[in-house]
Amino acid sequence: MQFQDKGKLAKWLAVIFLLSTLLIVVFDLAGTRQQGESEARHQAAGLSELLEERLSSGLRETSLILKSASDSNLVQLLLNKHLLNAEQQQRIDVLMHGKLRQMPYLKQIDILDSACYVLYSSQPQSPTSQLKTDYCRWYHRNGSQDSSFTSTRQEQAQGGIVLVQKLLNQDEETVGMVVGVLDKRFFQAEVAKLPVGRFGEIMVLDQRQILQASWPAQTSEPDQPLNELQSTEILERYDNYLQFRANSILDQEPRLYSSRMMDGFPFRVVVGIAERDFTRAYHDKASMAVLAWLFTAALTLITLRSHLGNIRQNRLLSASAARIRESEELARLTLDTAPVALILVATETMRILRANAPARDMLRIPSAPPRSDGQPAILDLPLHLEPVSDWLQAGEAISNRETELKREDQSTLWAIVSVELMPHQQIPAALIALYDISQRKALENELEEKNRLLNEMAITDPLTRLCNRRHADQVLKEELQRCERYSQPMSVAVFDIDHFKQFNDSFGHQAGDNVLLAVANALSDCTRSTDVCARIGGEEFLVIFPCTRLRDAEKVMARVQQVLAATVFPFTEDKVTFSGGITDWRPGDSPSGMLNRADKLLYQAKMAGRDLMLSDGNSE
Repeated sequence: MQFQDKGKLAKWLAVIFLLSTLLIVVFDLAGTRQQGESEARHQAAGLSELLEERLSSGLRETSLILKSASDSNLVQLLLNKHLLNAEQQQRIDVLMHGKLRQMPYLKQIDILDSACYVLYSSQPQSPTSQLKTDYCRWYHRNGSQDSSFTSTRQEQAQGGIVLVQKLLNQDEETVGMVVGVLDKRFFQAEVAKLPVGRFGEIMVLDQRQILQASWPAQTSEPDQPLNELQSTEILERYDNYLQFRANSILDQEPRLYSSRMMDGFPFRVVVGIAERDFTRAYHDKASMAVLAWLFTAALTLITLRSHLGNIRQNRLLSASAARIRESEELARLTLDTAPVALILVATETMRILRANAPARDMLRIPSAPPRSDGQPAILDLPLHLEPVSDWLQAGEAISNRETELKREDQSTLWAIVSVELMPHQQIPAALIALYDISQRKALENELEEKNRLLNEMAITDPLTRLCNRRHADQVLKEELQRCERYSQPMSVAVFDIDHFKQFNDSFGHQAGDNVLLAVANALSDCTRSTDVCARIGGEEFLVIFPCTRLRDAEKVMARVQQVLAATVFPFTEDKVTFSGGITDWRPGDSPSGMLNRADKLLYQAKMAGRDLMLSDGNSE
């Protein structure tokens, strides 16, 4: 009954173990799905903010160019006289075309008087009167105190983004305006730079809900207002910011959207992350988890079967030991016929008296020669079996203990060992029972190695062998908690490879992979084992420097730049460079806060000419 109860208990424990691991897998997958959606929300918010900043910066830069053009004495003279001589006309042409070259997408500058007649245009074919334009109506509207105005044109020939600055005379009176037309390809060029995944979507809309730029790019420009996105769930709302879940008005794809109004300009940017993109990792992990659970279930059933076999063997062993205690002759018969390895050892001399066939095979000992008097043969061989010899010398009784045994030839095996002491016999002895579990141990070791490989695959980028984005986010969160608890310094660096798309386009994706591997090797060579290097995007990398001040992190990234600059690639003579930002921990920081600061520094480094690593200490 005792062995039957143990068998039932083992079966119930196996069922409970499999059900609990299945529940763990289900909860882990649910957490992965929720984390993927949270990351997609953060990504959409960050990309919409980055696009809004880039577009606003370009429009402000254009406004500054127009304002600097309007401050010229030639412009004031033109407004006063309405006509310039040939030399003055040539000088103002040189001035305006110089301003046009300052902004690649600025294609036209006009100077209008207070009656909205064109006094000068960088495009000779421009109409002489602009009375019907929206900015002329704005200019003449009573009570308008704004000094600038922005709108869009939809004409095929003159379409674009219109930026207007009022012109003042020396008495601060409005005497005209300067009008700049910015090509809408400026919006499209900035939109194309954002990584929104394979099925993501980006839109830039004006105040009339007319599409100005999009990704994927539309083959034709719509001249009709788009219907408002019908959100199915509002996730977050502020004054000029909205995050929601909706189906796209262009392709009906379900996405997480982040919508943001441009500060000071009548445009709105909308960034959508497709569910197919941010749930891809969840589906991959689900497949791996199911396979891992099935493998675990199979191994559990094998182990259960082995354990039930052990229980049956122990039951036989107990019966055999009882028979031995009842009769020496019965013990000898049981010793020879038992299906498990049995050894009878004299505890005083530590010599083997008898051993059955399984024991002789297991310990590689010879059979005893038969005696002429017909009495049972005695082996009389020394026992060389550690640690069983130590237990016998200490007088320990052992029951079903798993241990690794070392034989006389120094070879090893795993076995379940039981030692029954029989001190009251004519010759004090001990009965040793051995059950070989080497094969089961090998399976357990194989499972442990495969689990280790699965864990490593879950946190490693398959190409560069650096950490992946998910593991880096978890490490950054833990390091921030440590900084808050102990006030230790910490720095992070975010950078991406300059002109990486050119490597793929010019030399193929294998060349791009070689560049990524070179960057990963440079990071591994220049950082400490405690630093965490991760690939968080296509060509974007993140380095976490625990217990590191900002200036020390700057030195490390400078060494990485030097190592990468000295790396020679067989497919090009150009050097590979990267640009990024470095920031350090501040009390109250969140992971997204630190990464946003580093991303802004990265953008500044790109705008400053690339091949730069800007930090909070040198970005000014």
